[in-house]
Amino acid sequence: MKKIKHNKNSISFSFFRSISMTSILFMVLLFLGISGLFLKHSFQLEGKNALQQLSYISGQFQYYLDATENYSKTILSDDTVQEYMKDYLAAKYSSNATTNVKQHIRQIIQSTPFIHSVSLYSDQGLLLVSTEPNSSQMNLCDPALSPVWRVGMKRHLNDRHKEVKVLSYIRPFYNINSGRMLGYVELSIPETQISGIYKQYNTTNELFLIDKNGQVQSSNGNPELDTQYEYMDLILKNLNSQYFFAGGNLLFFTPFSTLDWYVLNQIPIVSFLAPLFAMFCLSLLIAALVMVLCVFASHHIAQKVTYPLSYLISHIQTVKEGNWVPIHEIPCNDEVASLLSSFNSMIAIQTKMRDDLIEAEKLKQQLSLSLLQQQVNPHFLYNTLDNICALAELDEKETLIQLVMNLSSFYRSSLSNGKMHISIGQELEISRAYLEILQIRYFHKFDFTITCPEALKNYSCIKLLLQPILENSIYHGIKGLDRHGILHIEAEDTGDCIRFTISDNGRGFSKEDYEKIWQQDADHFGIKSIQQRILLYYGPGYGLSMESPQTGGCITVITLPKQEGLPCH
Repeated sequence: MKKIKHNKNSISFSFFRSISMTSILFMVLLFLGISGLFLKHSFQLEGKNALQQLSYISGQFQYYLDATENYSKTILSDDTVQEYMKDYLAAKYSSNATTNVKQHIRQIIQSTPFIHSVSLYSDQGLLLVSTEPNSSQMNLCDPALSPVWRVGMKRHLNDRHKEVKVLSYIRPFYNINSGRMLGYVELSIPETQISGIYKQYNTTNELFLIDKNGQVQSSNGNPELDTQYEYMDLILKNLNSQYFFAGGNLLFFTPFSTLDWYVLNQIPIVSFLAPLFAMFCLSLLIAALVMVLCVFASHHIAQKVTYPLSYLISHIQTVKEGNWVPIHEIPCNDEVASLLSSFNSMIAIQTKMRDDLIEAEKLKQQLSLSLLQQQVNPHFLYNTLDNICALAELDEKETLIQLVMNLSSFYRSSLSNGKMHISIGQELEISRAYLEILQIRYFHKFDFTITCPEALKNYSCIKLLLQPILENSIYHGIKGLDRHGILHIEAEDTGDCIRFTISDNGRGFSKEDYEKIWQQDADHFGIKSIQQRILLYYGPGYGLSMESPQTGGCITVITLPKQEGLPCH
């Protein structure tokens, strides 16, 4: 079997390239789609876990605050504490009483490991009692009349030289009998207890709390306490989504409304993508292997499908060079074999078809002109002969001579030895003769003007181009007027084209009349014929248009290409 050489422009290569590119594109889109869905699912899962962690931390933290508030109520309503504060206001308290109330408060909070210490202050903010070892004897600054949470520092329970950060709940309390203010109670929660809530999560994530000003109030080590969080502005911008990307990290956060703080979960992007990387590499390897298989499969399919067609094309080139040798071995099915047999028959009849088309076109042109002349000339000739007879009976010699001369000029120019094209000057002469005949027939019912630059008169146009338009203007526009009619013919040079404008002051036409002009059985046959002849001889882009202005009358525009013709005589 003949071996076919394929180049980059061959059908086989194009088919192979199309199948390969389609397969590869499909695999790439599939890979990207699956990767995108997997990444989206992982992000949603990670986001869900992160927000669940934040929700748990917020709930546990809120439990600490609620428990602290409840213990404060228990302490301030305790009889021992109430009596101690009353004695202090009455200046009856002693050091033993202070020791006793301190021990009593410790008994109340001994089952609460997250409370660092409890302190009692006078109504002036002076420290009276504190369960804090090695108390620094600091008075209460800016005592408030309503419960508040404040961040401060306290002595370490086991090392007097160290201080720990605490979140303190301070509230005033009153004599439960008289309502007189007795002082303030302060319960402190160490930051280590707060951060202990989320230190149980053994992850690479960074969990911490910041206040509304962006200062870190609790952290598992990074960022450091009391530092300013650099992305506070992004938190305020993303309150609805509760996550954002910044500094190579994915950050989830949730507001903690009790303190007007925010709980944050900061995940490094590298840590987030690490579990996905192995899956991504495996998927990429599988996709690459599938793409290679697609390329090999595409090559095989392209060879199998396009070989018969390529073989046929190769034989056609041989036939084109004049070597009309039939194909002895058909490497294909019956469809392509039938195509090859039809190709030989096609060449044989091609010349005959071309000649038949040329003859048909000539016949079409002749029939078109013949039909037009049959529609225009007979009745026009009969009417003109009647006018000649009438003028002879009236002994109107001069008018009779003028009519006969115009009739002779009209037919001599319109016949023009059977030519299909005449000069524009000759066409305008036919129009002038025709209009002068009609002026005599309708006894000067109208006047006309013909304007044409001398340079245009030698260009050619199809014969009897204007006469049907003039006939339409007279018979359907000016004839029925009760005033004098005016008709203008103007030829203009528009560059590559010649434009004829025929205008009259006749009755004009309605939209319905305009539609009837183009109907098959319309009595405006000549106008429709002009449009058909223009398209026949000059092709699309040229033709005839008509309009009827609101002031009345009709304006017809004919556009033809410039074509050199014989000199106008």
